[in-house]
Amino acid sequence: MPELPEVEHLRRSIDPVIVGARLTNAIVQRRGVITLASGTPRTDAGYTMALLVGARVTATHRRGKQMAIEAHDGRVLVVQLGMTGSLTVERDQPPVGMDAKHRHVIWEMHPSGTSPATRWRFAFRDPRRFGGLTAYPSMTALRTAWSELGPDALDIAATALAAKLARTSRPIKAALLDQAVIAGVGNIYADESLFATGIHPLTPANRLAPDRLDPLAAAIRRILGAAVVAGGSTLRDYRDAFGQAGSATQIHQVYGRAGEPCNVCGVKLEGIRLQARATVFCPHCQHLSTSETRSTRARRTKGKSSSRSARK
Repeated sequence: MPELPEVEHLRRSIDPVIVGARLTNAIVQRRGVITLASGTPRTDAGYTMALLVGARVTATHRRGKQMAIEAHDGRVLVVQLGMTGSLTVERDQPPVGMDAKHRHVIWEMHPSGTSPATRWRFAFRDPRRFGGLTAYPSMTALRTAWSELGPDALDIAATALAAKLARTSRPIKAALLDQAVIAGVGNIYADESLFATGIHPLTPANRLAPDRLDPLAAAIRRILGAAVVAGGSTLRDYRDAFGQAGSATQIHQVYGRAGEPCNVCGVKLEGIRLQARATVFCPHCQHLSTSETRSTRARRTKGKSSSRSARK
């Protein structure tokens, strides 16, 4: 599933092409992927308005895993990639075969600085349809929606992270996946950040020692930043705006490596399920302290007791 580095790299790759471009048309092949702004009629005109047709793109933005395209007249369109979504620029011939399938919206655009006859396309493609496009009437409306997200993970400060984690006793891995706690971290980079700081994924979030919060915030920023530069992690579907795969998988230390030796100590990496997510860690480099173990066991015991009581 694309996380912050994939979305940020996609934004950077498409930004030089669409900023300044005028969107002249949009071909909608599946309306179900589009969420209209409140009050917008579900008509051809309503979808044309939502998809920024007729506008000149002035900027792109990102918060967490969401990317936004801003038009000169104030309209904004948010792109969420879900698990398999992509935005792809089509300069010459349209794609064929499998690449031509699942293109739910196709924009025609006139790029800035090109001849009047130049017409390129870019398309939103999403085979599994977990992503989508959401229209907002203004950046003010979008900022209100984005205010429900936690601090952006690419520049997360230790103080902001500490304030969020202090409110929950959930395992730290689960807390990092919560977009209201920190925006942009998903399964891949949660595992990588916790390994980099020697924190066990089951450690209760509010029991992290204060001296571990600054290294964790720094690791999140560093690991995400390196992944952005590497073009993101292409596990299966992810590509940038020009169809290029990312190479960040080459710097993964634990994600997807359960059963393999730790690159630091050589101990076999363990894999568990946490909130239905595959979680990989090193039992030697990321051991639970005595107090953390007691807290985790107590929470598990309490949960089992509550379940038994509920069944009676």
